Amino acid sequence: MTSNTEAATPRPKKTQRPKNKSRPVLVALSVVAVVALAACVWFGIGWKSAWDEKAIADTRDSALNDARQAAINLSTVDSADMDGSLDLMLTSVTGDQMTSYLEETKKAVTDEQRNSGRKITAEVLDATITELNVDDRTATAIAIVANNTSGPDGFTERTRSVMRMYLEEVDGTWKVNNLLPVGDRVPLNPVDAPADPGVQQPDAGATDPSVTDPSVTPPSGEPAPADSGATEGP
Repeated sequence: MTSNTEAATPRPKKTQRPKNKSRPVLVALSVVAVVALAACVWFGIGWKSAWDEKAIADTRDSALNDARQAAINLSTVDSADMDGSLDLMLTSVTGDQMTSYLEETKKAVTDEQRNSGRKITAEVLDATITELNVDDRTATAIAIVANNTSGPDGFTERTRSVMRMYLEEVDGTWKVNNLLPVGDRVPLNPVDAPADPGVQQPDAGATDPSVTDPSVTPPSGEPAPADSGATEGP
């Protein structure tokens, strides 16, 4: 005889899934990856910034060194070798304005000037780059130059002049495409005589006050041409 009620079949026990022990590890690795990426971005930006600053500093130094040499070349004249003096000047200039001016000056040199026995040597007392455009490779420099003039019968004269040079990089060398004198020449001590202790002498290293005044108009009769259309800086 069969029973109307069937024995209840026992249900299988639920088995617990094993815990995913690798999940915390993956989370930790993800965090580390994000931190590493952020660090790379941060240090990458910092490295690029440092590199850019170094490139700008190197460009400024190069422009300043060439500006100092140009100031010397453009201020040095030996009447015994006028052609050589002007050829030296031509190595430091660029552009039609400066090149044409020096070439015309070379043609106009007289025998009297060649036989004058005058010689001017120059030294840069101070110089600085006031404006720099790395992208356009242009710059503006101010140079303070001591001009030592000697001549017949032991004549000597020492003066100080200030020039503003507009520079342009040409084949890796910064050259002058325009030059403007700033203020008047200032007499300094004669190169072959000691200073009189009773006379106050000007400081050869002092900056001409007119340098800071961009509205100063170069005096007439100065040898360097002025470009009325020139603008300072970018």
